Amino acid sequence: MPTSNNEDSSSSEEDTGSFQFGHDLKPSTEEKLRDLSEQEQDRLLDMVRLEPTSNSELKNKWDLASGSAVHHYIESELKSFYYRDDESYICVTEKAKDFVRENSGLNQYVTKESDSIEDVSENIRNRDLLMDLVSVAQSIGHLPDEREIQTHSKYSPNRFRDEFGGLFEACEKAGIVRDSVTKDDYTAAREKKERERESEAEEEEESEFPPSGPSEAELIEELQWVDEVVEGVPYPADMNDSGAFTTHDYQEKFGSWDDALDAAGIDKEEQLLLDMQAVVDEVGEDMTAPQMNEHGRYSSTMAARYFGSWTEAKERFQEWNNEQEEESESSEEFDNMVNDRLDDILG
Repeated sequence: MPTSNNEDSSSSEEDTGSFQFGHDLKPSTEEKLRDLSEQEQDRLLDMVRLEPTSNSELKNKWDLASGSAVHHYIESELKSFYYRDDESYICVTEKAKDFVRENSGLNQYVTKESDSIEDVSENIRNRDLLMDLVSVAQSIGHLPDEREIQTHSKYSPNRFRDEFGGLFEACEKAGIVRDSVTKDDYTAAREKKERERESEAEEEEESEFPPSGPSEAELIEELQWVDEVVEGVPYPADMNDSGAFTTHDYQEKFGSWDDALDAAGIDKEEQLLLDMQAVVDEVGEDMTAPQMNEHGRYSSTMAARYFGSWTEAKERFQEWNNEQEEESESSEEFDNMVNDRLDDILG
């Protein structure tokens, strides 16, 4: 292990015959690097290849439980050999890169155009990204979108954007884009796929959570039963008291109680008009709202609500009454004609 800086200078300086190492940091760093275990050296190599990298990416690479586990590991085992850039990505120090290059065979990746450790790291990083992208495209059978990268790739969509400017550009760099395909084509296909996903998600949600509450047929059947039980047109209160459902169920399904009555074939208008006729027979033609309330089965308020106002209710009653008289006269004339004809036949 390196000697402590707190020791006397005479004991901390060693005559090597060529140099004297005193408080220079280089021997300490080199010794720390040489003392790394095989696993620690492998993981430092991963950091060089992937930089700038993140806790999440290293978690997947090293198969650790969490990003916090990665942070704890590099802080305790590799603290002297890394730093974080302005965007909090993990980067390897220059001295650690030199060590990795000299001891991990990275020199084989140095080319004439790329003769620095930074270029080597970038070449390796890009190569790994592109190899992974090709693997994803082969597994799914088409150019991947960002959602598919998140599902199938070891890297995040942000990594491809950072390195290549975008996912389509990365696909072009990997050589998996046909010459006839443009970025607009790729974008249009991606947007179409996203719409299809949203539609499928909505259908799945509907299938998982079918509409709750009674069906329209069940509501109508129950309303017709209540109509037979109660005298006259059933009120909402009649359903609440005697029926299996609530008026809220009918409002949700039909919009209003009157619309529910119409759907069930219950003629509320005829029931109201017949009730008004019964009151007129009792109090006279000049029927008032209080008289309707006192003598009728239904209130003047119910009639006014149905016809629009009490005045309109009386007008509709008068029209209906005239129609009834005309029908009665027509029926009487027909009966007289039939009787006369029978008399003629019977002689």
